[in-house]
Amino acid sequence: MHKVFGVVFLILFALPAWAQQIKIGLIDVQRVLSESNAGKKARDRFQVQVKKAEADLLRQKQEMEKLKADMDKKGPLLKDDDRKNLEKELQRKYVNYQREMRDSQEELQQKEREMTGEILKELETVVSEVGKSEKFTLILERAQLLYSDQAVDITSKVVELYNGRSGAPAKAVKGK
Repeated sequence: MHKVFGVVFLILFALPAWAQQIKIGLIDVQRVLSESNAGKKARDRFQVQVKKAEADLLRQKQEMEKLKADMDKKGPLLKDDDRKNLEKELQRKYVNYQREMRDSQEELQQKEREMTGEILKELETVVSEVGKSEKFTLILERAQLLYSDQAVDITSKVVELYNGRSGAPAKAVKGK
C-alpha cells in the first residue's frame, strides 16, 4: 500500500508538468466479483459446494450424536470390553469428523481461490483494454486507497464490458 501512495505522490507532486496529463481510474475488484456474471456464477457454484460439505459434516455429526446417545443409554449395561469398544468407536468418529471438517474448509478455500483467480485473470485483460482505449495513466485497486473521488471509479464500466464479452462467464467458472 505504501508503494501505491509513493507512486501516486511521485507522479502527482514531483512531476507537476506531466501530472497535468495524468488520467487515473479506480476499480473495486470485490464489487466486480460480486456484480459480474462470472462472479455471480462462481459464487453460486461455490455455495453449492459449501452446502454439500455442510450436509456431509452434519451427517457425520448426527452419527456421532446417535452413537453417544446409545453409549449413554446402554453403557452402564454393557460389559467392560464392549463399553470400551464403543468409546473407541465414538473417539474414532470424533477424530474423523474433526479431520473432515478441517479438510473441507481447506478444500473450499482452495476452490474459492481458484475460481477467483480465473476471474481475476480475465478481469486484468478487461481493465487493460479499458486503460488503453480510454488512455488511463494508472488504474488502481480501490481497496488500497483511503479516499477517492467517485468520478474516477470505473468499476461499473469494467463490469459492463466484462459481462459483454462472449464466453467470459462460462470460462471464468469452469469446475475442477
